[in-house]
Amino acid sequence: MISNPISRRRFLDGSAAAVALAAMAPGITYAATGDKLTIRSPGDISNVDPGFWQNTADLWVMDAVYPRLINFKPGSKWEWELYSAESITPRDATTIDFKLKPGSMWTSDYGEVTAEDVKYSFERYLNKDLKAQTADNWALLDRVEVHDKYSGTIHLKKPFAPIWWFVLPYATGSIVCKEAVEKTEGKTYSLEPPATGGAYYIKEHVAGQRIVLAAHDGFAGPKPHFKTVEILPITDSKAAENAVQAGQLDFTRISLSVVPEFQAKMPPGLKMDLKFAPDNVWMGMNAASPRLSDIRVRQAILKGIDVEAILDGAYFGVAERAHGPVSKGLLGYREESPPPRDVAGAKALIDAAGASGLKITLDTLSDTDFMTAAQIVQANLAEIGVDMQIESHEGGSFWSLVETKGKEGLDIQFQRWLAPPDLSWTTQWLLSTQVGVWNWQWFESKEFDDLHFAALGETDNVKRAEMLKQLQQQLDDSACYLWITQPPRPMVWQSDVVPAMKPNGDPRLELFKKA
Repeated sequence: MISNPISRRRFLDGSAAAVALAAMAPGITYAATGDKLTIRSPGDISNVDPGFWQNTADLWVMDAVYPRLINFKPGSKWEWELYSAESITPRDATTIDFKLKPGSMWTSDYGEVTAEDVKYSFERYLNKDLKAQTADNWALLDRVEVHDKYSGTIHLKKPFAPIWWFVLPYATGSIVCKEAVEKTEGKTYSLEPPATGGAYYIKEHVAGQRIVLAAHDGFAGPKPHFKTVEILPITDSKAAENAVQAGQLDFTRISLSVVPEFQAKMPPGLKMDLKFAPDNVWMGMNAASPRLSDIRVRQAILKGIDVEAILDGAYFGVAERAHGPVSKGLLGYREESPPPRDVAGAKALIDAAGASGLKITLDTLSDTDFMTAAQIVQANLAEIGVDMQIESHEGGSFWSLVETKGKEGLDIQFQRWLAPPDLSWTTQWLLSTQVGVWNWQWFESKEFDDLHFAALGETDNVKRAEMLKQLQQQLDDSACYLWITQPPRPMVWQSDVVPAMKPNGDPRLELFKKA
């Protein structure tokens, strides 16, 4: 798996970046003028090399500047469509034929995008010296065979169902320019791609202030309607809300706290949609902690928490309770509702474990929603005889907790993980090999590991759905996980713009239009 835990944990939504609105002159309208689109990202880019991406802004920029064989369609259902490929056809469970659209050009005079670039881009993840942090996405790749300038065949070692859901249409499906990347030091880069071949290219990047994308005339896919896209890294949701109402942003995500107000009365000139992402907000408990090693204690804590109160208090009644780590509408979703709070049962388990008066710590990011949820959990657990202290952290210190506190120092954590539409993306970080890296629960199970890998290779959706449900049940049985919600993403935009969003709200920038 990925070797640098601190870097990898930045895959989570909302990396720290400076608020860009200070640079805006009051009263000036920046949005939707002429051929320019202005949007907000929750942070600045950190790394746009597809092998080392870290956050939402990276993902959005990579989606705009790199070719991919396929991409996720805009809309409410998770479906993919051809992007830089003219055709893509599974010959069998381990063989995928593709043909590129001719005429896509690399920037910086590197010529045409070819099948040799596809081969280089995907096989690059097999280079152990490169130590790509997303290498496991391509772990089952055998090789890419090049037939001619535009066509080739992807050969897999084994059947790999998620290749259509978090590999080819996602970050690691990005195609890079072989000739250009080979010339870079270490054959990698971070913020300045040596060449790009997507709908846009990076024209300017001022750290913490703006990322400017310009339309790329050499792209053979959908032609952008806006010639320029300015992305402003704004970490403060309130600042973003004010900016979109002032006409300084065309498109932004806002906080859930504003949703009830906007639903009751939408501000003039704006529109809103709640996009439901597969992202998970959840609570993990460390089975290796001497304070939580007795499963009865973990079971008691799970019974004692009022999840509905968390949804009302921290998510303003807008978010629904999770039925597990799979969101509604995706393969493996469980229809049955989680059990309600059971204070009497929790107390009985605490007494049976001899744990009354137990003192534990909950570590959390200092986000408002997490802090509110933590205070609710603190009050809940006090009712069952558990004294829980809250320790809040900024991003950098939180994601290094496994190093600073160690195996026996961690008790409970609130987590928020980005996810594409396939459970295997999440379960890969909960394997035994991830203990002490991403797996902060020290949950180790050979049965779980074996089932995870078996599910990767199952291409019958009925059988695979059952396997994904079994994986979730094993996580539940460990009493290490409380799945709280897959919170909606409230996306707001100016009414003179027609946005194009994936089901989770991520923009397809080249498909945005003027109304």
